[in-house]
Amino acid sequence: MTASAATAAARPSASLAELPFIEAVYPSGELVLLSLAQVLEQGDRVRLVTTDPLLWAATVRLLLAVTYAAGSAPSGEQQYRDQVLHGLDLGPAARWVRNHAHGLDLFEPDKPLFQDGSLHAVADRQPGAAVPVLYLDVTAAIRRPLLSDHRHLHASVPVSAACAARLLLVQQMWSMSGRISASDAIYGKGSTFGSRSQVCGGLVIQPDGTVEQVLSWRLIPLHGGPGTAHWTYTSRPAPRRGQVPDGESDALTWHHRRILLLARDDGTVARVLFAQGRSIGKETAPLTDRPGCRDLLTTESGALLPARAVTGEEDIAPLLQSWWTAPEGSWAHTARRTAEALGCQPPDVRVTGLTVNHKKIDNVRHVFLPGSLLADFRGKGAAAHVMNTRAQAAGAGPGFGSTHLQRETFMRSSGTERTAALLGDLAPDDLDLFVTADTLHRPGTAETDDPVDVLTRKLGSWARSHRTRALMAALAVWAAEPSPANWAFSSVTRLVPEDLHEAAMLTAALFAAHRRAASSAPMYGSAPIARLMRASGTGCHRGPGHRPTRASMTLALAAQSLEDLRPPLLHLIRDAASSSMTPDWTHLLHDLANWGPAVRQKWQAQFYTNSPLPRREQSVSADEGLPAA
Repeated sequence: MTASAATAAARPSASLAELPFIEAVYPSGELVLLSLAQVLEQGDRVRLVTTDPLLWAATVRLLLAVTYAAGSAPSGEQQYRDQVLHGLDLGPAARWVRNHAHGLDLFEPDKPLFQDGSLHAVADRQPGAAVPVLYLDVTAAIRRPLLSDHRHLHASVPVSAACAARLLLVQQMWSMSGRISASDAIYGKGSTFGSRSQVCGGLVIQPDGTVEQVLSWRLIPLHGGPGTAHWTYTSRPAPRRGQVPDGESDALTWHHRRILLLARDDGTVARVLFAQGRSIGKETAPLTDRPGCRDLLTTESGALLPARAVTGEEDIAPLLQSWWTAPEGSWAHTARRTAEALGCQPPDVRVTGLTVNHKKIDNVRHVFLPGSLLADFRGKGAAAHVMNTRAQAAGAGPGFGSTHLQRETFMRSSGTERTAALLGDLAPDDLDLFVTADTLHRPGTAETDDPVDVLTRKLGSWARSHRTRALMAALAVWAAEPSPANWAFSSVTRLVPEDLHEAAMLTAALFAAHRRAASSAPMYGSAPIARLMRASGTGCHRGPGHRPTRASMTLALAAQSLEDLRPPLLHLIRDAASSSMTPDWTHLLHDLANWGPAVRQKWQAQFYTNSPLPRREQSVSADEGLPAA
């Protein structure tokens, strides 16, 4: 056996057909990690439940590409209607995955999934060309130029094959433009400047529900068929005006970056090779007629609706208007017309996007729209009225008018009455109390020896100091991917007794994730997390009335251990940060340390209460009044 053959034989295997990497949930609330084949085999029962909206969207696109590749695409409009009414048989797709397990292997030597196998030669010739695996995380440097500002990479730690798969999916779908830390001498001409993907900066609309329901609605008939998927990177002739996907499947598996995961003997990944992949050239066809763009939202004129047009989770007006004006050929138009023809309600949908400014990610947008709202034909005129008034009203704030779209009185009003409701000085109703639910908390100025107080003060000092940025980054990494090898573990656990180690580490990691998600949010709060989630939501739907919040809380309340609790709790913390709300960290640590039936019952009572939280009574900056640690 040659040396190269021996090396190939020693490489670990990580086929997505068998690797549990997709976070899902059963109807009972049980969280589970499933492989690609298992998700399809159990598609009538499981729902995708990842807390990362970018990953959720990328996973749906992967499932869509696999289903198209299996030949399950409807041949025409009638077959699509039957598919929506009676469900989609995912058996062929699951069998296709099992039969093509070798081609879906992340570490396959010659044709690794969504990677360039020829880069093995670069790894052998230029081992110093590899970069830390965190380079693949598109949200690791929000509000900083990700591709050129590498401070976050100092906290990069090896990740599992499952985590690497998730990073790879998100990177290939959401790649943003900017200078890449690469060399033309190593990777070839044109490798150092990354072009943006088709969806970066836009808004992707996808159906929600079980995996079967998602694919039943999303798998639409395509004129000329879906074409051929390309699961691994291969070089193609590059026309002067750029390359163009030859079909929907090609676009769904488009390689915006040339990547190679450098697997270690234990199957983890610490470093990767990374360069510009294929740029998509300019096309003259309407946006939603282009392969890979059918799930993008558009303006009335058919142009891309930018993610920055949506100012927050509650800003549904531009999305509802886009739903009703979606051009023919788009998924939104197809789904809406099919629901009308069948006399059924459209599916609940998720809208996901990145707001990008000067090669920096400003925010991740993730909005949930219930099918009942999409089915209300009055929404077309009401949304248009809100958007027109917003454009004409001087000083209209972010999300102006969107909350009215979920009020029956507004929907049935005339144009004049709608204008008066939008521009009038309306008295806030009780639900507004939930929006300002966070009363800022100032840790006691008295220096106590209580380890929980010590840790709370220390977290504040770490967040304020530029010298501990790497530590905060490492804590944020732990929140998403816990590992005993994370060097931040010792920095936290040395401050508390051994029986508080696990709870303290989780609290510190959630604190860091909260700061990363919204550094402008208050550093401390006085409301317990479950009480705070009673205020979370959009428009008139708060707490239990807001489906995504209720779903996350249901998962949290069903968790039997802190390990099970971490994913839904991380999602809740990020939701709170996006609304500039902050939990009481001391209270949270005590609850985590005593996690059990009594604490879960207390959280349930706090979340399902009918009593609003008091309005904010004081205003304290994030740095004011905090004692030095």
